[in-house]
Amino acid sequence: MAAVAAILSDPAGARALLEIPDAELGRLFKIRLMRIAGLSTALDLDLSSIRGQTEQASTNPKIGSKRGKSARYALIAKGKLLQPGDFLAASGISEQRLTRDLAAGRIFTVDIGADAYYPAFFLVNELDRKALASVVRRLGDLTGWSKWSYFTTPNASLGSSTPLQALMRGDAKLVLRSAAAFVEQRQ
Repeated sequence: MAAVAAILSDPAGARALLEIPDAELGRLFKIRLMRIAGLSTALDLDLSSIRGQTEQASTNPKIGSKRGKSARYALIAKGKLLQPGDFLAASGISEQRLTRDLAAGRIFTVDIGADAYYPAFFLVNELDRKALASVVRRLGDLTGWSKWSYFTTPNASLGSSTPLQALMRGDAKLVLRSAAAFVEQRQ
């Protein structure tokens, strides 16, 4: 379907795509998919429900049968959480910069088992990176999963929007106040 859309919407662009080496085109496509997954998280879109599909639990024996754990693995399958290598490739930053951003509290990871994953919403160009980093820092020493929950859960003080949606609207000050209240509730 994507190929048909490309040809119908921009035949010259489709021809230009044919000139890109396969490996490079695949890399660019994967990066775009990761960014789209981040945007779907920021917009609080559940693409499976849009398509009319239902969630099915994984039968992978490594995952186990606990609903919470399998839901976390589903976030990886949906591209909402990224392995470090994929995050680095999609963000275009160096490993050193990523380490500095983590240490400075500008971004965070979530742990599943022994592995750390990066939220794909950090790749969303429509989010003000400075405002997002300020909110992450305001969340302080909360666990990565608590921060994930904060960013992806609708909040009454934000007009029932998620903090990510409010940041996309430019409501950084309101989100910072909401984050401070969230931290206070957790302490």
